[in-house]
Amino acid sequence: MSARFRSSFPLLVLALGAFVLGTSELAVAGLLPWISADLGVTTGTAGGLVTAYAAAVALLGPPLAAILRGVSRRHRLLAALGAQLVGNGITAVATDLPVLFAARALTGAGAALYAVTAISLATALVGPDRRGRAVSLVFGSITLATVVGVPAGTALGELLGWRVVYGTLTVATAVVLGCAPLAVRGSASPAPADAPADAPGRLADLPWSRLRVPFAVNAVVTAGHYAAATYLVALLTEETGIGPAAVTALLVTTGVASAAGTFLGGAAADRDTRRAVVGAAAGTAGGLAVLSAVMSLPALAWPAILVWHAAFSAFSTAAQVAVSERAPGADLPAATNISVFNTGIAAGSSLGGLLLPAAGFPVLTLTAAALPLAGLLLLAARSERAGAQGRGLGRIRPVGRAARPGRGR
Repeated sequence: MSARFRSSFPLLVLALGAFVLGTSELAVAGLLPWISADLGVTTGTAGGLVTAYAAAVALLGPPLAAILRGVSRRHRLLAALGAQLVGNGITAVATDLPVLFAARALTGAGAALYAVTAISLATALVGPDRRGRAVSLVFGSITLATVVGVPAGTALGELLGWRVVYGTLTVATAVVLGCAPLAVRGSASPAPADAPADAPGRLADLPWSRLRVPFAVNAVVTAGHYAAATYLVALLTEETGIGPAAVTALLVTTGVASAAGTFLGGAAADRDTRRAVVGAAAGTAGGLAVLSAVMSLPALAWPAILVWHAAFSAFSTAAQVAVSERAPGADLPAATNISVFNTGIAAGSSLGGLLLPAAGFPVLTLTAAALPLAGLLLLAARSERAGAQGRGLGRIRPVGRAARPGRGR
């Protein structure tokens, strides 16, 4: 085994785990017709499986990070993969809806723990100067699941049944679980995988007051994105007026744009975190605002949608980097930020569901665009206060480490 492969193998395993996680989470939506028919329930009732997963991620991520803060990252990663293995396995064989709901919640809890642990391990493996790329590796692999894993899962479910899909995901999770002990050896990084994730004595020292604005900005921008993104297919078919084949093509290119935005956001955050956050939030607002004006013109709506999705993916990565820079090496703030992200998803989709029937697509997209702008105003207010106190324009100064020259945060 070459030295280059040995150094990249842990990152490949973490990325594969994130890909399987993303496919497991998102494949349910494409399989709902077969799940509802198999279990004898309505599609709307079966759709609650998506909610159960998202609620588990949002509600259980921070408590699990706090409870397991003294457990090594290696063991936390194995526990997270074990929960996903059991959850996907039960999903594949469950014959009644309550058991299926419990299985999805268990898988979501494992996903919440896996995401934050994988991010901190990847960051430790590449070092603080490449923190953005480490975060984008995990987030980007989840995004790639929407482009590759979910369509493949839907096609497999149509051919062989939805249970085969989750049986396959169970096997894939087992493969990642088998590789994980080799990938996360304690000597592999400057922050060993055998070290506790968050030492109990450190929790009181975490800069929670300085994390409030990043959390709030993440929630507001995410809500704006999902207020419109949740109803994108309806917008394309009812307002833009394109056919099924074009909708499929646009969704695929949107997934590619999102994946590209994730990796570009990570690279940009490594250069200047604050500018990456601001630029990506502005791009999200701009794409949505343009879409509201040109949604009846497919040739113009398509690039606006691509810009919007790429910018939001870049924002999500940069926002996670901003939190990890304010509290380096601490997993609980990262877990809280992931929970905030999922809260933004729920709030945004609910807001869109209220606005769409009452005001229509143009008002919905304009409102969605206004929320990222509100996030930028929060950042501007934070910068003004920081400047008044003589700390510069809202720069992030990591705990226990001086800010590097040339790095605006």
